[in-house]
Amino acid sequence: MTSEPPHASSWATPPEFYLDENSVSRTIRKLLTGLGYRVHSPAELYGSRDKALGAEDDDWLPKVGLQGWAVLATDFRIFERPHEYEAYLKADVPVFLMPAESKIQERVDLIKVCLSSMCSAASQRGPGVWRLTLHGAELYTAPAARKKRRGTREV
Repeated sequence: MTSEPPHASSWATPPEFYLDENSVSRTIRKLLTGLGYRVHSPAELYGSRDKALGAEDDDWLPKVGLQGWAVLATDFRIFERPHEYEAYLKADVPVFLMPAESKIQERVDLIKVCLSSMCSAASQRGPGVWRLTLHGAELYTAPAARKKRRGTREV
């Protein structure tokens, strides 16, 4: 038997979530807001959906970081491209990744299973990346981070 995902009132300061353009859905927004969490979208960040479409990761990440929001995304590629990985580090945000090919119900199930650990991680403030799995949130080491540690550069 699984426990219910935690309501925002479970936390002294509940995190606010930013749903990137690939993870925005009414169902996910409804799940999180129904539990009392504040949820933000690209349209809100840029003033309209049209202005937000196609925004580069190295543009929206710093804006989200300034707000202190946790990111819910499906784009693992951001952590493969060194310039976007650097933008992520500078933005100082926690990111929670869901499989890009997942269906909405799968994403809902992942969030329900992982929400408690997502909130705990987000409350620590600072960068970190977690893959959401049905077994919980797992730390994810970005390929760009591994390259950086080894001192290699992508050409």
